[in-house]
Amino acid sequence: MSRKVKYVQCAMRRSIAGGSVRTTSYIPQQFAKVGRVLRLKDDNVGWVDGWVVECVGDEIVEGDQLPDSHKAIKNHRKSTGDSTPRLHA
Repeated sequence: MSRKVKYVQCAMRRSIAGGSVRTTSYIPQQFAKVGRVLRLKDDNVGWVDGWVVECVGDEIVEGDQLPDSHKAIKNHRKSTGDSTPRLHA
């Protein structure tokens, strides 16, 4: 039987030329330690080094219970009308 991975929501920062960028993501609990430097996968460019964990959330969730951000965005757009075609004058 395979081990179930548990996830924790973390805020992370990475330095870039002229400043820094932040992201919030669910990462496996074993990597969710403040100050830890991680490599995260970016859909556009692949793996990106240098993400520093700045804040670790309290809630631990099983992998099958992770929120589906794409589904949440789609539902939000439907409920606010943002998904309907725009009328041009």
